[in-house]
Amino acid sequence: MIEIFTLSAVPPHRMPSAIRECFSVLKPGGLLLFRDYGNGLKKRHCHKRDKRVGFREYMRSDGTCSYFFYADTVRDLFTGSNFNELELEYCCVKSTNCRTGKGMHRVWVHGKFQKPF
Repeated sequence: MIEIFTLSAVPPHRMPSAIRECFSVLKPGGLLLFRDYGNGLKKRHCHKRDKRVGFREYMRSDGTCSYFFYADTVRDLFTGSNFNELELEYCCVKSTNCRTGKGMHRVWVHGKFQKPF
């Protein structure tokens, strides 16, 4: 199962139930690959104060939410739903806007979790 930039759009109080649902549909030994926004992402600091709707949670201009994770938060969410942690790390990338030439540092949290056999 692949979960890429999806959990950050789920309200924080519903994240544990979303992960439990993922756990319930995986076969024993099945893998869940996770990548989402990491805390420290420069863009997060660019949001205006009135766009902040919760702790590390922001509202985008299109009405969708984005949440910025610490690795420990991801670990707690997945291990709390009985997943085994195989891999969990930050991925830091510098990307450059070709049109403006402006460089941006991006931080993501990457994880690999397994349902026990």
